[in-house]
Amino acid sequence: MSFDNSNQTPPPPPSPLGGPATVETSSPQGVPFPQGASFPQTAPLLPAPATALTGEKSFIATWLLSLLLGVLGVDRFYLGKIGTGILKLVTIGGLGIWALIDLILVLAGATRDSAGRPLAGYQQRKKIAWIVTGAFVLLGLIINIVSPKPSVAPVSDKPAAVAPAAEPSDEAPAEEPAAEAPTEAPAEPEAPAVPADHATALIKAQMYSDTMHMSKARLYDQLTSEYGEKYSAEAAQYAVDNVDADWNANALAMAKNYRDNMAMSPEAIRDQLTSEYGEKFTAEEADYAIANLGG
Repeated sequence: MSFDNSNQTPPPPPSPLGGPATVETSSPQGVPFPQGASFPQTAPLLPAPATALTGEKSFIATWLLSLLLGVLGVDRFYLGKIGTGILKLVTIGGLGIWALIDLILVLAGATRDSAGRPLAGYQQRKKIAWIVTGAFVLLGLIINIVSPKPSVAPVSDKPAAVAPAAEPSDEAPAEEPAAEAPTEAPAEPEAPAVPADHATALIKAQMYSDTMHMSKARLYDQLTSEYGEKYSAEAAQYAVDNVDADWNANALAMAKNYRDNMAMSPEAIRDQLTSEYGEKFTAEEADYAIANLGG
């Protein structure tokens, strides 16, 4: 016995989505289904959603640079954000505000590299980063509280003690040749007491000069800025006039910092040292720094 297979329907073409779309067109015994009948069809497979790629920049390195050198913009240079890194450097981390915001963004996992990719190792190291940062801030507060505050000795209102007059002697004094009475020199006025805000401004100025190697003009701006120390112009001027600072040495220290951390040329360093938007050193101080920069 033979079967006529001329009425069998050919297999359907493959699905354009790549999924196994098959249609049963005949019964297992080879008998065709009636026309108009519905057939089971397998749903196509959809592609899996793409996942965000993790960048090559380390979360730990970015966090440490933001915590320790954020005011110099080193964290942004590390992430490849050169433009904002330079702006952050010349503004001293936005007078500290920008540096604090960047540190919080790093700890919150919102920081991305220059390509917009998340930092590597954030999920594994975020807890220890929060703990160390909190300890760092707490230690700074404790040091600020226990550090001795400057005290200004008050000027005594009591008059100076007067030596008692000598008692007259019964013996007749020997005659001495008359001498001209010496002309009394005018008494020098007592130096006025230093106001308390002048004294604290001087301490702040000494700290900025010793740790950040500021120029005289930059130091005055920092002391009077509404985003900085907010001292009066008189207190700031007293501080910069009396601070124990070698401005040439400060200029040299800043020049070495730009050379070692930013790989800048001597001419670029000179421009940065004298710029009104940069360090504000005098031309003579910048020349001294470049002449003594060394290799």
